[in-house]
Amino acid sequence: MNKACITTILIFLLLMILFIPNGQVLGQESWDILINQISPLETPDSMTLKVYFTLYESHTGVPVMNAEFIGAQISLLNTNYITNAKIQKPDIPIYIALVMDASGSMGGSAQKLQDAAKLSLNNIPDDSLFSVVQFDENIKLLQDFTKNLSAISYAIDQYQVSNKGTCLYDAAYTAIESMSKLPTGRRAVILFTDGKDEKADGTVCSQHKYQELVDLAMKSQVPLNTIGLSTKDSNINAVELQAMSASTGGFSSIASKDDLPASFSRIMDALKAQWMVESTIYPKNGSNSAVLTINLKGNQSLNTAFSVESSTDYPGPPSPVTVRLDGLLLNAAKQAYEIQLSLTSPQLAEYVKIEIWDKQGGSKVGEYVFNNPTENNSFFIPTETLTIGRGYELRISAINKEDKTPFVIVRNDQGETSTQLLHEFTFDPSTAYPNLQVQSIAEEKGDLIMQVDITNPDLVGGFDGWLVNEQTNNQVPNSNFTSPALPTTSGKITIPMKANRIPDGKYTVMVRVLAKNNNVFSTLTYPGVAYQAPSIFQRIGAALMASPIYLVSILVIIIGLVGFLMFHSSRQKSTSGTPVLQGRLGNKLGNTRKSSGPVIPVADNEPIPLRRQLPVEPTPIITPPVASPLASNVAQSMPSPEPQRENATMVMPAKAKSQPYLTMKQLPADLQSPERTLIVQFPFTIGRMEGDLIIQEVSISRRHAQITFDNARQTFYITDLKSSNGTTLNDQRLIPEQPTQLTSGSRIGLGPNVFIQFDLDY
Repeated sequence: MNKACITTILIFLLLMILFIPNGQVLGQESWDILINQISPLETPDSMTLKVYFTLYESHTGVPVMNAEFIGAQISLLNTNYITNAKIQKPDIPIYIALVMDASGSMGGSAQKLQDAAKLSLNNIPDDSLFSVVQFDENIKLLQDFTKNLSAISYAIDQYQVSNKGTCLYDAAYTAIESMSKLPTGRRAVILFTDGKDEKADGTVCSQHKYQELVDLAMKSQVPLNTIGLSTKDSNINAVELQAMSASTGGFSSIASKDDLPASFSRIMDALKAQWMVESTIYPKNGSNSAVLTINLKGNQSLNTAFSVESSTDYPGPPSPVTVRLDGLLLNAAKQAYEIQLSLTSPQLAEYVKIEIWDKQGGSKVGEYVFNNPTENNSFFIPTETLTIGRGYELRISAINKEDKTPFVIVRNDQGETSTQLLHEFTFDPSTAYPNLQVQSIAEEKGDLIMQVDITNPDLVGGFDGWLVNEQTNNQVPNSNFTSPALPTTSGKITIPMKANRIPDGKYTVMVRVLAKNNNVFSTLTYPGVAYQAPSIFQRIGAALMASPIYLVSILVIIIGLVGFLMFHSSRQKSTSGTPVLQGRLGNKLGNTRKSSGPVIPVADNEPIPLRRQLPVEPTPIITPPVASPLASNVAQSMPSPEPQRENATMVMPAKAKSQPYLTMKQLPADLQSPERTLIVQFPFTIGRMEGDLIIQEVSISRRHAQITFDNARQTFYITDLKSSNGTTLNDQRLIPEQPTQLTSGSRIGLGPNVFIQFDLDY
């Protein structure tokens, strides 16, 4: 090879390197950015901008699934303001409408379409909801938006082909319109067709035009992803389908029958490959031109332009250091508030100062300094100085390293600035701290047994308490008690009454829930507890039963003493001739008179006189009386006495003073249930498959809720049994497994579709 050839090859390689865009390595596909949706949120100080995008290979249109990001920026061209953006997975759900062509030309491809659509459900984006629509000259909703994939698959099976035309634009237009009523989220339409918008006679089918459809999709930010079926009998407009997707931020695919699964999978991959960048920007009032820059691993950068609308003219960031309060959370385990703060340029701040002020008193109750803050911070402040139910104000400031002065971190709508970020809150630990409820108190073996329910049991270190005499309103001496933590949300707490020798009386029980560091979470007061102390004989009996060794010892002593006396009397008889029953035992126990004179022994051959026996009376012969009709009737009307079981105990259930019943107030029309149901036993369970009242409605759990009765208080309670869709009482959602009091007229909601009313028939 001569020098000219070598030179030509080197020049060619150099030109290739120079003209490879963005510094890509030779052989690597070029990538591009497709913006799917823009979500601006205007606040008084700035705009929070979220941009949802997908990376794809520009030559093939295939979405990129394995991108490695380094960072991102958003630039506002009219203000030359550049801000860093955070890249993350989308934070909102995605609603996907499957819009399927059911016109006459689909007759030979219907099964292929159904199989491909159902197969694509195995590869769907996270947090996605689907609906299914079929169309010809009419539009039919087969399934509304749901996460239930079985319901979606069933709806696809209901797809049926007709002999009518293809109103393509109207079907897609209607799908986009219906999405405007959905909650916050991303949107996407997967539009499948094997033809263009026309009737069987070749005339236009839709009332809406192509440009109307595209304009609505762009205004609503709904990407149109299109799949065109290309067969010898099809009549698709491939260019129009591809343009429709490109204009609205969607993907397009033209496929044969056998390629339909791959086409559906490709669009699902594109929806799964979506990312989100979030940034705080300061746009001007009106339309602002912006550029999104994505930095990838390997020094590669991708850019795309877009525009963002603003109704506010923002002046810009107040200072290099800005502070944002991201969260104020009550941490029950640490008994402290967790303050989540975000800082821009945190390296310029020496420390963050947080002050707590009492709003009513106007005084500072705490001041805390946190050195060397970072971009994202979690600061903890104790709650020991706070009073439950009282209002407070956080005052947050960031101090400059250079001059030790606070940064200007707040600017209001009028342009006024402040060095303190203010936030008001009320100290209410009831939702985060463990909550104790006493279900019942009963006397058992001389002690009081409390049946209790507790929330967040993992945070509890134990319980303690005492008794208050309701007559004197003083604490009862020796009534203090302690109890270990419960392993579950329900259990028993024992108050040792017998061992502490608590007398009879009516008491109020005070119970405190303790943290693991012995701080007090809460104190519960339970009044009106009547107690009857066991008698001395009950105490002795219980003590002996509790310690059988003492009972055995006493029996052994008694038996030994009786045996000794019998043995001693026997020996006395053998030596003195005195009978056993007339000896020492007989003299002392059977005869109070003292014997006088010496004991005269009885001769061995002295005759023993016969004892006088009682005369035996003859058995009388009883002649049965002649039965009379009157006697017969009386005998039949008298109930025969039932045999009594020895030591039998009859247990009667506790009854309320009034008869409770349930009245059905709202039920789906296709279900039947008794309008009124009496509650004759407790607990009374309501469920879809198990319980005393069965309501076969899909939103009701197998065992949904339970009604109980406290006989001591004559009070009814309802408890949610961890149901899937929850239980409400007078439109307030109940905490699972936490009983709540019922009153006559209470409205109970079981899931979203069933409502019943609780009443008392006095």
